[in-house]
Amino acid sequence: MDVTQFFKAPSGPASMKRKMAAEPSDAALKRLRNDEDNDNDEFNGDEDDDRFMHGDGLTEAHRNLLDIVDSAEEAPATIDLPTLKRYVLKLEKSITRNEEMRVRYPDDPLKFIDSEADLDEDLHNLMGVSAAPELYPNLVSLGTVSSLMALLEHPNADIAIATIQVLSELTDEDVVAEASEEGEEGMKALVADLMGHQILDVLVQSFSRLDEFKDGTDDKQGVFNILSVVENLISVDPTIAEKVVSSTTLLTWLLSRIGMKQFDSNRQYASELLAILLQTSRENRLKLANLGGITSLLKAISIYRKRDPKEADEVEMMENFFDALCLALAEPEVKTTFLEEEGVELMIIVLRERKLSRMRALKVLTHSMTGEGGAACSNRFIDALGLKTLFPIFMHKGLKAYKKAYKSHSDSEEDEHVLSILASLFKTSTPENRLRLCIKFSENEFEKVERLLELHEQYQARVHAADMQFERDRIAREEAGGYDGDEEVDAADMRYLNRLDKGLFTLQLVDLVAGYLCTQASEDLVREHMAFLLNRKGKDFDLFIKVLEEYAENTGDATSETNSERALILTVVEKLQIISSS
Repeated sequence: MDVTQFFKAPSGPASMKRKMAAEPSDAALKRLRNDEDNDNDEFNGDEDDDRFMHGDGLTEAHRNLLDIVDSAEEAPATIDLPTLKRYVLKLEKSITRNEEMRVRYPDDPLKFIDSEADLDEDLHNLMGVSAAPELYPNLVSLGTVSSLMALLEHPNADIAIATIQVLSELTDEDVVAEASEEGEEGMKALVADLMGHQILDVLVQSFSRLDEFKDGTDDKQGVFNILSVVENLISVDPTIAEKVVSSTTLLTWLLSRIGMKQFDSNRQYASELLAILLQTSRENRLKLANLGGITSLLKAISIYRKRDPKEADEVEMMENFFDALCLALAEPEVKTTFLEEEGVELMIIVLRERKLSRMRALKVLTHSMTGEGGAACSNRFIDALGLKTLFPIFMHKGLKAYKKAYKSHSDSEEDEHVLSILASLFKTSTPENRLRLCIKFSENEFEKVERLLELHEQYQARVHAADMQFERDRIAREEAGGYDGDEEVDAADMRYLNRLDKGLFTLQLVDLVAGYLCTQASEDLVREHMAFLLNRKGKDFDLFIKVLEEYAENTGDATSETNSERALILTVVEKLQIISSS
């Protein structure tokens, strides 16, 4: 006999965490009203007499609804220490009783079925403690974590799944967000105790006993909650991200899970957790590459080169794939693997197909060409004829139709990525490839040069508007009492950050590309045309110089002698000053 079937709760959407029912749902109330209407239609004296003589007069829906109300009424309004101790004591008694019954009747599930049901109920009651994280140190001192760890390996998989759900609720990051300082300390104490009990090993091992594709089980929700617990632990202690990768096979499992073609909530969550693991750890990124993770991500992304995700959750999963790849590309070793797996060529194909994934492919190319190891990606991009695909995007060709198909498209974000790619190509390409890049700007009567100046005017206007608004706010603040010393420093920083947000960074990239273009020795015609267009509006190369000087001043550490990015920008500034004064 399969005893697990007796303990199944109704399974909800796997993409949502299950919560204790606090009150009857609207759907339940609606069903009740419908049942009452049906009862009134069929009501007659004789039948009513029989019903009250032989039963309680309630339909099954009525009884279920009353059970929900009763359970809500029994739950305490607040969780205090005596209530916590009562929950823990009741749970310990249920654990002991269940163990005794299983030992006494190992071959007769019907004998220990009641004790298992009580255990399941007491586990779910413990979820209410999440409302009082300041009591978590008491939970630790009472030894509850040891009991929960033992239940994770309970012979009944549904008890293990219920335990995972309890851990998910207790460690929920929303609990931390809403907690007091005492609550935050309580959460840290609980997480530390869980880590001391090797929670990561036990959770990852639990994957092997759950079959999330088997109908009629809660295994799918169990897998979801395992991922949830891991994410919650990392949100409390970010160093756990590196520990879980180094000490368990979680990363291997995640790569296997995202490799499945069919979309579901657990594949989406696996992609999200993968991106989280790569955010701050070089070791995790390198291990991803060593496990073939770059290949796995490229395969997952390749599906979206010719088709779009079918729903919003799948869009999020696709973005997680691209984000994970961008994070991994921070390491030069990963850039090498990316090149070997023809990642640059795939991104060019994605750009060419003009699907929703286009913006994400631009983002990946931006990351691949930035920093150490980026030069190889820049040269591969030009060698793979990427310029032929990039410049129509730069010129906004076909943009109207694209925006009609994709309402969420952001012109400013696309401009930033395209200009970042162009700046990287100028900085790190070989002389031969840089010449090919410059020639592109002289084609079609210098239309791309004119486009650069259009972008300069567009983003300079946005930054100017932001400056004007900031000045109005500053004057209003001074009239209201002014700033103190610290606030004045913060205000200056906020002004610069606000300017960046309104388009200053894109303006800086525009002028950097223009500066590179004008200072190439072989590009007299391009430089002359640029000067002609500027002179027609009463301007000269000083327009670029001022922007680039501010860019250099705020790039990296100004006191560092090894700030290569700042040095490159200042070199462009010096060359522009020479050209401008000649």
